[in-house]
Amino acid sequence: MKTLAQDLWTAPLPDPDAPGRDLSERLNGLSYDDALAEAVTLVRMALPLDLRALQARWPGSIDLARLSVEAENDAEPLARAVERANRRRAALGWAYWSLDDPDRALAALARLDPASPSVSGDMAARAEIHILLDLPADIPPGPQAARLSLLQSWRREGASALARRVGLEAPALPAAPGLWSWLIDTFVAERDFDSAGAAYAQLAARHPDHPATRSQRIRLALEQGRTAEARHLLDAQGETDAPWRWSAQRHVQHMRCLLDTLSAGPQPDYAPVLDHATRALRLFARNRVLQGLHLQARELADDWGQLSKDLATHPDPRMAARSLLRLGLPEAALARLPLADPALPDDALRTRLRRAEALLRAGRPDAAAQALGPAPVAAPMAAEHGYWLAEIAAATRDLTLARDTLSRALDTSPTRMGLRLSAARVAFLSGDAEGAKAQLDAFRSLKTAELGADPGDDLRDRIVADALSATPGPAQAALGFARAIPGFTPLSHSPIPPRVAHYWEGPRSSAVERSLAAWGALYPQRLFDAKSARDWLATNTALAPLFDRLPDPATRADLFRLALLTTEGGIFVDLDEYPRADIADWLDHARLVMVIEEGHATIANNFLAAEPGLPFFATLRDRVAASLHATDTPYPWWHSGPAQITQDAAKIAGAPGIRFLTQPDYETRIATNLPFPHKRSAAHWR
Repeated sequence: MKTLAQDLWTAPLPDPDAPGRDLSERLNGLSYDDALAEAVTLVRMALPLDLRALQARWPGSIDLARLSVEAENDAEPLARAVERANRRRAALGWAYWSLDDPDRALAALARLDPASPSVSGDMAARAEIHILLDLPADIPPGPQAARLSLLQSWRREGASALARRVGLEAPALPAAPGLWSWLIDTFVAERDFDSAGAAYAQLAARHPDHPATRSQRIRLALEQGRTAEARHLLDAQGETDAPWRWSAQRHVQHMRCLLDTLSAGPQPDYAPVLDHATRALRLFARNRVLQGLHLQARELADDWGQLSKDLATHPDPRMAARSLLRLGLPEAALARLPLADPALPDDALRTRLRRAEALLRAGRPDAAAQALGPAPVAAPMAAEHGYWLAEIAAATRDLTLARDTLSRALDTSPTRMGLRLSAARVAFLSGDAEGAKAQLDAFRSLKTAELGADPGDDLRDRIVADALSATPGPAQAALGFARAIPGFTPLSHSPIPPRVAHYWEGPRSSAVERSLAAWGALYPQRLFDAKSARDWLATNTALAPLFDRLPDPATRADLFRLALLTTEGGIFVDLDEYPRADIADWLDHARLVMVIEEGHATIANNFLAAEPGLPFFATLRDRVAASLHATDTPYPWWHSGPAQITQDAAKIAGAPGIRFLTQPDYETRIATNLPFPHKRSAAHWR
């Protein structure tokens, strides 16, 4: 099979049926173990084979029968083999579980024969399935008892309870590598790197040379940004020139290293990641993690138009919907999600979460709240539900609901950084700057534990510090927009020119080209780069020398957009904004159109539309220029972007012809802030 793996790594097989035919022709001359190994490999590669012939040749084989579940979604051969042998009912229970049939999984394990040689493992599987269904569970004694008890605590009480138990009980817990690997995985999922590190220390002390210890060391190095260490450990395993021999896990870890290494450069080319992901997926065609990485690599390196078409038939609807959301296509994402929820509780919730996210990104927060449904029983899943419920509530400015929801989620999952950032934002919008700072401090502590270094200030820290300041600034202006959306008084005419301008430096990815084409289909269009923008500034303003000394593309784009809008008006929009519908009516009877961001209620600068010669932009341009002259290290969001625009926008709120859009209003037509490939690179301003 090594030859087959090498051939498949090199290219798709010209005749995918050939390996299965060959196995059938040699069947009578093969031992059971050899036949099973070949069949497992072919199923893993999703290559056709005659499983019925193998099962007829060895009718008592549970392992051969189980392959029908993976290859054909058919558990009947396995059910017959298990009943005949009166053993390994756990395999049948988990098979039904994988087929989204928890009732049959429970039934398969309901009556266990104490005389069965597999009864201990079957009892453990029954207990685990009960726990995962949030049902009462009797945990049997045995090697799995400690893990099952901890799993039960995590689901019932959350991550904080799990961390407390492990901290108290660690010396007495079994040394089993599987237990400690599960704990590390769970703590990483909860973003609790202190507890994950402590669990790894226990694993390494008890099993210094175990493969699980090496694997978890690589895992933590990747999660914590120690890419060079992860790469060294991966290469130390050998066979760097024979990737067709690697495990699926090694392929995953290699690609994560490759992504991090490429992203550290200024203009990364992600084609090698896509190439590796494509080859690895031929070897492990059913591996969900590799499927996800393959989609991620396509988002970074492939044509977004073709990708969006291919996602319509992707075998995993939830995975496809997530990718479609990243492409800025929430309606297409909704179309991929089934109307009926899966039967497994966690999968049902994740489907509802994705549906709610798609509706929120389509500018429909009320529908998103309805799609989200009630909170689940399991604490970790309730925290995920709470995050999205709070996001939806914040979008509609139901800040009381958002705060209460986040408080409950943080009680059980205090290390989830997304919850901390949401809580800080909601506290800020509620006028509680001290509470916002406390949440940001907690986030900083968690991020420091992850990275091993202080992450430094970003826009959140800046605006909260401004809210705590005695001097009126962007924060006070933003809080005014958070409290009330200014009304619109239409003009008798429509002075905004129907044309669009963009700024872009560097290579243009497929994502950029797609946005360019979409905007160009709506309006006459101009694309500026550093040279053409500088030439325009030199001709029309005195700002070219300042432009020349600005350190990054984002700040240069900010200065240029203000100058261009002052003189020429029209629409200026970033290329990570993707229009899904016409916006002509936004411009009607308006002299200025701005968007109030969902984040901190500041005014976005990724979309601005104005009449030429508007004093608002002339004043703003001059003030931003003065701010940039005064600092050698400008932070774009603060010195030249939304923070500055917000201050001046507050002064003209309510004036005739000034239209303010909420972010939900905006997202009914335009997908915003899409995760373009360049945002992963070291050159991105954030």
